[in-house]
This record gives sequence, C-alpha cells and structure tokens, in this order.
Amino acid sequence: MSDSFAAFRFGTDGLRGRAGHAPMDTETLRRVGSALGVLLQRRGGDQQRVLVGNDGRESAGWILECLAQGLSAADVSVTDVGLVTTPALAHLTRVLPFTAGVMISASHNPAHDNGIKIFGHDGTKLADEEEREIERLAMVVRPEEVRTPRIRWEEELVGAYEEHLVNTFSDLDLTGVKICLDAAHGGGSRIAPRVLRAFGAEVIEVACEPDGSNINEGVGATHPEACAAEVMAHGATLGICLDGDGDRSMFADETGIVRDGDEQLCLFGSLLHRQKRLAKDTVVATVMSNLGLQRALAKEGIRMEVTPVGDRNVTQAMRQHGYTLGGEQSGHILFAEDGRIIGDALFTSLRLLALPGVLQSGFAKAFSSFRRFPQVLVNVQVARKPDLAAIPAIATHSREVEQRLGADGRLVLRYSGTEPLCRVMVEGPEESLVRELAEGLADTIRRELA
Repeated sequence: MSDSFAAFRFGTDGLRGRAGHAPMDTETLRRVGSALGVLLQRRGGDQQRVLVGNDGRESAGWILECLAQGLSAADVSVTDVGLVTTPALAHLTRVLPFTAGVMISASHNPAHDNGIKIFGHDGTKLADEEEREIERLAMVVRPEEVRTPRIRWEEELVGAYEEHLVNTFSDLDLTGVKICLDAAHGGGSRIAPRVLRAFGAEVIEVACEPDGSNINEGVGATHPEACAAEVMAHGATLGICLDGDGDRSMFADETGIVRDGDEQLCLFGSLLHRQKRLAKDTVVATVMSNLGLQRALAKEGIRMEVTPVGDRNVTQAMRQHGYTLGGEQSGHILFAEDGRIIGDALFTSLRLLALPGVLQSGFAKAFSSFRRFPQVLVNVQVARKPDLAAIPAIATHSREVEQRLGADGRLVLRYSGTEPLCRVMVEGPEESLVRELAEGLADTIRRELA
C-alpha cells in the first residue's frame, strides 16, 4: 500500500475537500475508481459503462483521469460529458445505457475545493452500504499500472437532458419574458441559458463564463444579491441563481427581493395543497428552515416534517412516507413525480415560471404570503469536531440562549458536513436579540474549538 494513501469516509454528499489533498488526492481517487469498478463488475452483465461530468473547476481534468485510471483497471469504460449540472448528469445516467455516473463537483464550495458524487444506474445517489463497500474495497484494490486511460468524449449527450426539460414543460411560453440567469460560473453556464431560450425567453447571462477558478466567487445561489442587482438594472421579470453544480436555486423577484428555499417551499406547498396534490398535507424541511415557514404552512392547514440538514435526509423522509414536496432553505427543492424524486434547480425554475398566472401578476405577489422570522447564521472555523453537548462551556451557553429565546425562537447548533465549520443559527422575534445571542455563542465556540 502506498504511504500516501489513508482510509477515507464518504460524507453527507460524496467525497469533498481541497483538490490535491486527501481525500481528493491522486492515490485515493485512483483507488476509488478501482473500487467502484470492482463493485460494478460484481453485478455481472455486459460491458460496465460510467458517465462522468464536471462543474468547471480547474482540477476536474486530473481528477477525471485518476478516476478513469482506476475504472479502466477494472475493465470499466468511461464516457465524459464535460461541463454539466449534477441533476443533468444523474438524468443522463438513468436514461442512457450507463451502469453508474460520477459528478466531479464541490457544489457551492470555493474553486480550490472539489469532490465526487456517485450515482447508480437509476440516477440516484449510492446507498450508504454501497459507499461503505467502496471504502472497504479501496483499502485492498489498486490499479496495477498507472497508464493513460481511454476516455470517450460525448458532450452532445447533454442534449438529451435539455430535450427532456423542454418536453416536460411543453406548454410553457416565455416569449418576451426577460430573465437574468446567474449560473455561478458553474455547471449550468451553458445548459441553463440554452434551455430558457428554447422556451422563447430573453436571457441576460450573469456569471456564465467559467474559467476554472471563478466558480461561486461572489455569484450564484450563495451570493444572489449580484443577480438581484441585474434584475433591477435590466427591468427583468425574474432572476434565477444556481449554485455551482445546479441543484440549488435562489430567485430574485421583479422588485429585487431574493427568495430562498423556504419561500419556494411555502409557495409550492400552498399551491399543491389547494390542488389536492400535496401528499398527506405535508412539506418536508430541515432544522435550518425559518419558523416563518412553519407558521405560514400551518395557516394553510399544512404540516411540516423536520429532518436533519442535507438533501439525503429530506429525500429519505419523502421516500419513506410518500411525501411529494421537500427541500432546504439553501434552495435545494425536491419534487416527487413519476416514482422519482427530482432535485434540479432548472426544473424548479421552470416549474416556478409555469405557475398559473404568475407571469402576469408578478413573482413578488406570488411570494407575498411568507413572513420571515429574524434569523442569524454564524459560521465558526473549528480545528476539531467533538460532541458539542459534551463541552461544558458550550452546553451551558447553549441552554442560556434557548432560555432567553423561549417559545418564540430557537437555536440550531451543528457542524458542517463538508467543511471545518460549526454553524450557529439563532432565530427569534427581534433581529438585535438573535444577533447578540448568535455572536455570543460563536465566541464561546471559538475559544473552545478554534
């Protein structure tokens, strides 16, 4: 075994980290490729084929080559579709003759990071037990010889995904509708403008020029204010902000107000409820969702089921109980349709644009029923991630915060699943109070863990 190789674990959304550093280093990635290849070959059948795409980061090229070296050693063929969104890659894996798909992306993370997400032949992320098996196999399998792999380049395959969206919303006419599209210099930079123009929209491109190092840099779903400003400057009907790999969407209405995932869940949930299409009168959201969402849904007679953070947890709840709508405040919205769960920012955008009468009455009116509770989120850099409840100073301070908030507020304290951060979220009736409480608790965490 190479001295440079160390055991790794899949996180909440595949593997992710600083490109060139474990687990996103050459040795680990070759072994992951080999392990995935062995796992696929065990299933038998014809030639195993893996489809790979990326969100435009500079490191994507050598990461693809490392994975392909491992896959080729296991006699698995590799096809590269190039710049693409994660939902598009998942869709193509499902509808075309591929055994698995691998998306090279670090989503909303900065350009120096990268990651991989692995999908099965049905376009869904690998189950936990399959990820554990890849971790185990990577410890024992190794490409015998590092050689240049054979990779098929088939960027034109993306057209099948675009055609699918056009057919899905065949009645949508955006002729004369002006839309600002912010693709975060990521995977949707080419796909998203083409799809919107296919419906007749006038598209103003914002952050649609990836150069390998500018992804998510002050733009996209994590910085929607850039697109909101363009909406106002151009008098656009709507601003659509994607994250780096195109599975999250934030919107800016015609007045320049940014609408996040909670507001989207409120809007879609209320509409589906009125149409008798909201299964069990329930919307699934995470602990990070604003109290305003729960209150607004309750007024409509809609229950909110709360899960831990992560689209995997929302998806699991939807599948387990048969719910039709779920999502996260970050803009990852999930619809259950035709036996599948769709988490695709472009799909969500088109569904929003297709709402009855919304293009005539405006998006500001459509979102107007939501009233947000003041909420402050502070990210604290940490050197380690021990159990927060086991640290006396943090546990004591947390209880004090909860006591001051009472029934009209809440505290959510958790570690990021992909970064060395502890997230402190405080919500309550007054912004000055929640900011004071959040900053105070963040200071305590810095003293203990920074």
